[in-house]
Amino acid sequence: MFARRHCEFSGARRSRGLSLVELLVAVAISLIASIAIFQVFAVYEGQKRTTTSGGDAQTNAALGLFTIERDVRMAGYGLNSLDFLGCVINGWDEQAGGGTAFTLTFVPVLITQGAAGAPDTVEVLYGNGDLLPNPANITQNMPDPAAVYKVSNRYGFQEGNLVVAAETGKPCTLAQASNLPGTLGDTDNVIHASGTYTDPNTGAQIPTRYNKPAGLGTAYTTNGKLFNLGSLPLDNVYSVQNGQLMLQQRLSGPTTLAAQAIFDGIVQIQAQYGKDLVGNDGIVDTFDEVTPANQAAWTQVLAVRIAVVARASQYEKEEVSPATIKLWPDSAVAPTTVGPVWTLTADDRHYRYKVFQTTVPLRNMIWKP
Repeated sequence: MFARRHCEFSGARRSRGLSLVELLVAVAISLIASIAIFQVFAVYEGQKRTTTSGGDAQTNAALGLFTIERDVRMAGYGLNSLDFLGCVINGWDEQAGGGTAFTLTFVPVLITQGAAGAPDTVEVLYGNGDLLPNPANITQNMPDPAAVYKVSNRYGFQEGNLVVAAETGKPCTLAQASNLPGTLGDTDNVIHASGTYTDPNTGAQIPTRYNKPAGLGTAYTTNGKLFNLGSLPLDNVYSVQNGQLMLQQRLSGPTTLAAQAIFDGIVQIQAQYGKDLVGNDGIVDTFDEVTPANQAAWTQVLAVRIAVVARASQYEKEEVSPATIKLWPDSAVAPTTVGPVWTLTADDRHYRYKVFQTTVPLRNMIWKP
């Protein structure tokens, strides 16, 4: 009897399962392992977000700078007379709100400095004529308003081309060639009347866009010249708004007022003129932010230095950027320069930044007559 009860008791002890202490130990080990796994995952995910956002910022900055640089390399094509650099061009756009006046500046690149470290604006102007872009001489006094320019040579002119009339001491004016008559006695006429022109490629009748019937208020004499900028000249304005690189196509866009975002994450643009101030030897002596005041000063501008800054979208818990970012170094030797410094707020320093810089020669200024 006793032996049988002892065996039954021993079997009951062997089949009783885990104790509460053992369960608690297992749960504790599982929690520790879970915490370690989640910590590894959190670190990995943070690094992944930082890397991804940093890569996006690097791509945006590189593409943004490349886009601006590509335009700047063409800057000044068709504006190959130093006599009129800096001239204000008065224009009229029939498509902008039923007719709107606007102005351009007869220079390859115009940098508008942002106030107190704000982003600069870079405006680039160039023509797209396929033939020799030499200006034609105006051969007869032209009153205002007048629908015709008489010129010395119409070589390279086509209907629909945009033309700029210029004369020393007067504002320049923009117009569009509406007709180039071939009748005897009229082969020197460039008509710029409001109405339509015949597209030289398709033969279609297309409304003129830049001819104001009442004129633009400037009469020209035989001292003037007429520049042919081609059928689709570009006046592109690059700026930064709300963390985006903006492009305003003032001559080739649907209206002169439209601006479109082309790249996200761009928070800063800074630019400087590269000037030949010593010896007129075609070598840049200094970079500065001073806008040339007259025609003679504009002839000294041979290059442009540009920096584009992109910000990563990832907000870091700790400050990961310095209080200031110097967009290019100072230099006390030629070409001398004082690099702009961008100051970051405490909140800005929780983001990472990518800075891309380049110096672009204005080849159409270097190869000037």
